[in-house]
Amino acid sequence: MKWKSFFLTCFAVFFMVPTVQAATSISVVVNDRPLETDVAPFIKNGTTFVPLRTIEQLEGISIKSWNNKTKTLVIAHPTKSMTFSVKPNQSESMLIKDNRVMVPIRFIAENFNSDVAWDANTKTVQVAKLNEKTKADLNSDDITKARLAAITIPRITTLKELTGGQSSAGSFKLLFPEGESKAFFWIDNGIAEYFEVKGNAAWLTWSGIIGGNENKFWITNSGISSEVGQRPKIKDRMFFYYISTHAGQSQYGYLPSTGKETILGTKDMSKLDDLFPILEEIEADQMKKTE
Repeated sequence: MKWKSFFLTCFAVFFMVPTVQAATSISVVVNDRPLETDVAPFIKNGTTFVPLRTIEQLEGISIKSWNNKTKTLVIAHPTKSMTFSVKPNQSESMLIKDNRVMVPIRFIAENFNSDVAWDANTKTVQVAKLNEKTKADLNSDDITKARLAAITIPRITTLKELTGGQSSAGSFKLLFPEGESKAFFWIDNGIAEYFEVKGNAAWLTWSGIIGGNENKFWITNSGISSEVGQRPKIKDRMFFYYISTHAGQSQYGYLPSTGKETILGTKDMSKLDDLFPILEEIEADQMKKTE
């Protein structure tokens, strides 16, 4: 019985160790690009620390100077600079671990006008920072240019990932509330996602698996079998692009709240950069302005 007990204990430890290692693994993603670091990021007192050179991946940020004697660091940006030093037990302080300078990624990123989010589901720090041109495009009076910027900027999510949707065979659907560019639905592989543009990123606020007749949602003209986040309350009609990357074309039209879509036409479109204006929507907007 002692041998049996010993064996069971070893067996449990054998399977427990990898789980603990996986649970402590931290990832960092900057502008949708996973960063590979020679030293693993870690969390201390609720603050995520990353190797110093990691912050140079942020748009416009550079390491101006490092004084090894005083352990003082200066981080620069075209609009400002910040000085850091080792201050024990302060979350905004850098620290030295195994002779490597580690810095608090959130504190630095947010002080240089970046957006930062922590995805507890995947243990990932997500950072988004845009250049000035992209910011200008997001706020452009040209709705097509603004929409293109919105769907191509970094995306941030803290929601649990949904799986189990059906394959879309190289096709996906984009829907925008009429006259708007900073909110959109992206429907692909049987999963609908809703994004809102805030700051430097498009934030995923809701997603649902499409299927069945229960829990109807008029945007999908179907039921939603499972969902996470807050389902958006959309009352205006939606203008859509139904894009087939294989055919290099997109159907376009509008969808009223009744759920019965109207296809207005088809145009060549093989990639997102080919996004085109929907003239019927523009004309409707001009008529509203003249009324």
